[in-house]
Amino acid sequence: MAAPGVTTWEIPSDSDRPAFVESFKSARVPAAATAVRVATPPSEMRTSRPLSATVYLPPPAPEMVYFAKRHAYAYITPADSPFRAAPGPFVRRVFRTLALDLPQTFEILRRSCHGDAALRFRTPDDREAAMRRQPFALDGATVRLVREGETPDVTRTAMDCLALRDYPAEQRRARQDVEENCCAFGFVLEVDPACFVAAAPDLAAVRVVLQLEHPREIPRELRIRYADGSRSVVPVEILRVWDRSESLDANGEHVPVFQPG
Repeated sequence: MAAPGVTTWEIPSDSDRPAFVESFKSARVPAAATAVRVATPPSEMRTSRPLSATVYLPPPAPEMVYFAKRHAYAYITPADSPFRAAPGPFVRRVFRTLALDLPQTFEILRRSCHGDAALRFRTPDDREAAMRRQPFALDGATVRLVREGETPDVTRTAMDCLALRDYPAEQRRARQDVEENCCAFGFVLEVDPACFVAAAPDLAAVRVVLQLEHPREIPRELRIRYADGSRSVVPVEILRVWDRSESLDANGEHVPVFQPG
């Protein structure tokens, strides 16, 4: 059973997944030896599909992660509390009245996209000390702090371990090749080192760990399209699905699934 607050993900049925996602290669990339030429039916023509694309970008740099860990959002209840009209002074008074032993060096930002006010603490440890002391109740109102990335509008993130079957050897010479082919449906966190050509690979499949919003985004096929009109058709099998929080250590760092080669 999943821990409280952890989303329980399930492997979606084939009917709930896109039929395919395409990855287009430039003229500088030669077609794989196993590539085939297949006529595209009208139902798969570009004009028959929405002209939109999803691209997963890499996670932020460590310094930006540290910066985010200094932030929290203050939510004041009840909804009709008069203190919501001027949340900054009230939050400051709450800390000076109820938590004077905590560092008072945090900033209250003038504008906040979440909650009633945004707080920027001097260090992540200062923020966590305040989180442990809440909720703060004063003069008939309550202040609750929510960490950056945990506000109600944030989408839970899934982790998926995939097997890319019949993956062409020409597209597995470097991790970047796999990342480029998968970026339309997830951000590649890991590629099994045993799958690379230079490492005497297991050519049965390329195994990857992806981070994405929902497993339903994973296509049944990855189609690698080459400039000469041919393509490699890669069946995509979902091996496992779990919540990202289950892959983080005590410091919020990703715990690898695959061992170094």
